[in-house]
Amino acid sequence: MVSLLKLLNEWEIQLQVLFSFTLQVFLFFTGGLRQRTKNSVLRLFIWIAYLGADFVAVYALGLLSRLEDTATGKNTSKGTHQLAFFWTPFLLIHLGGQDTVTAFAIEDNSLWLRHLLNLIVQVNLALYAFWKSTSKHRTQLLLPSIFVFVTGIIKYGERTWALNLGNLKSLAGSHVPIYVRRLGGSIVRDSCLYADIVVMALYSMTSVRLVFGDVTFYHDTFDAMGRHHVRPELLMKFLEVELGLMYADIYTKAMVLRAKSGIILRSISQVSIAVAFVLFCVSNKQRYDPVDVAITYVLFVGGFSLEVCAMSMGMVSPWTCAWLKDQNWDALSRFILSKDLLFGWWRNRPLWSNSMGQYNLLNYLGQYDRQSSPWKRRLMTMIRKAVNIVGAGSAIKLWVSKLLDAKTVEVDEEIKACVIQNVLQFKSDRASMRQQWPNLGPFIQKLLLNHGVNFGRVIVLFHVYTEVQLSRYSPAGEEDEAAIESLMGVCRKLSHYMIYLLASLPETLPVKGFETMLRLLVARYTTADSLGTDNAAVLRQAMGQLEEWSMPEPQPSCTEATLVEMKEAWVQLLIYAADRCPPQVHAAQLARGGELLTLVWLLAAHYQLRDTGIFRIELTNVQPDQTLLYALHLQQDRGVN
Repeated sequence: MVSLLKLLNEWEIQLQVLFSFTLQVFLFFTGGLRQRTKNSVLRLFIWIAYLGADFVAVYALGLLSRLEDTATGKNTSKGTHQLAFFWTPFLLIHLGGQDTVTAFAIEDNSLWLRHLLNLIVQVNLALYAFWKSTSKHRTQLLLPSIFVFVTGIIKYGERTWALNLGNLKSLAGSHVPIYVRRLGGSIVRDSCLYADIVVMALYSMTSVRLVFGDVTFYHDTFDAMGRHHVRPELLMKFLEVELGLMYADIYTKAMVLRAKSGIILRSISQVSIAVAFVLFCVSNKQRYDPVDVAITYVLFVGGFSLEVCAMSMGMVSPWTCAWLKDQNWDALSRFILSKDLLFGWWRNRPLWSNSMGQYNLLNYLGQYDRQSSPWKRRLMTMIRKAVNIVGAGSAIKLWVSKLLDAKTVEVDEEIKACVIQNVLQFKSDRASMRQQWPNLGPFIQKLLLNHGVNFGRVIVLFHVYTEVQLSRYSPAGEEDEAAIESLMGVCRKLSHYMIYLLASLPETLPVKGFETMLRLLVARYTTADSLGTDNAAVLRQAMGQLEEWSMPEPQPSCTEATLVEMKEAWVQLLIYAADRCPPQVHAAQLARGGELLTLVWLLAAHYQLRDTGIFRIELTNVQPDQTLLYALHLQQDRGVN
């Protein structure tokens, strides 16, 4: 053990430098995955690597600054090597981060001044550490070190600059390049070409940035073109591209690398590191430890490889393709966008997770999933009973329930078509928002009358009502069984998604006191004896819950007309919730795989279906009991949050 510790102490600097480089490689290839996945384990590793990369690099700089300069091969008291001082500027390069993950969370962009202070401190520390190593025995490394320092300072400066530009307020004041605006007149209306969809998304980015920046302006200035030229079936891909562009602007160095000064600085840094590599190759390296020389080559070659990959990503980015299209290089632009290139924007791959969370509140009361296996049902029942027996609080019960029951499903075409259809219907025909719901109307009226000021309670009660109604569906006559199953699936997924947001992401909804409501439900309905595998018993408890909150009893049977009304009601609730979610929260979700809520929010913004914040909606002669969406707005406009 003593010999192992001695060996680790002797090679501490070498291990720290290699570990720092390894973290950079990991961040480069995994940083962009956050855009397309909700995997919490992967996010945890990226977060650890993101924080650890800075810590390891700063720690290594601190070790180097305390080393003693020696004229011989090794300092036996410290166990260090002469060439270790040459790695100091490489640590600055590592502190500059990778192009794919400049910011981990939206808050990092607001703290760009802190990173600027760190830049000043770490550059001075690196210069001090290297100054200690300058002697007549190492003057041959002085010149290549200067070139590496240039690269390191530029890379670290790029990161700070990108954080500043990625701030939502800074983005709101930026505009798309002139070459994108020149392409506006060349777009073919109702184009189905992916290249044209990308260009249209680029063209609308000025307005999209204003939306995310929560800047007030009249809706007629928004989206001068954009969605007006996109066919309805391609709207979701159009929105995906817009959100993908926003993700790149906020969380990567994309904004810096599109600026002319940023391109110049990046070119200088690449030329500098190349010159340093050539000078190091031609220098006399016989006096240095072969392992140290190998580590130096790893830093050079590895850095070159990452730069080549970063350049490849930039060359196949939508902005580059738009520039190529503006330069009349249409063939090359379309080739890049139509082929599954290694780092390209894949045509058929979603630019977000394309998934929505699912959570059934009745699972919290003991209902099991019919698709789950019997052994899983028994196991989950045992866990729930154990939690109740030990007397766990409601917060722990909810955490256990979400751990056992929460899941994600794909946002299928039925969900997308449902959302788009309702948004387009509301936009094209205001009267459609004044429709009567003969089957659902009495329940909605009572729900809004008693609980309309509490959005969380509205979601919970309507969710319970939906579950009861779906269990009571009875076909009437010659109905398309597949269509009915699809309709029921849409109602169930939207209901479970809203409950998932309420339980797991309450910051995305205009709710308060949801935990208090859960405590009441837990105290009344969940005991160790009541938990089992009898869904009918759980549904009876749910009916009791509706009676407890003075809600009318659901109809004894559910028809196709009722399912259609429930689907429309859930979409209206989704639009309302998306509107009331702050833009900063929508932006934060982009780094977590994205949310369907954000796509609905952006789509509603495109069609001006918002009456708060930056858009206006003109609803006249609408009665509160005739539309769920408007009634909820009316409740909150009366001064109740």
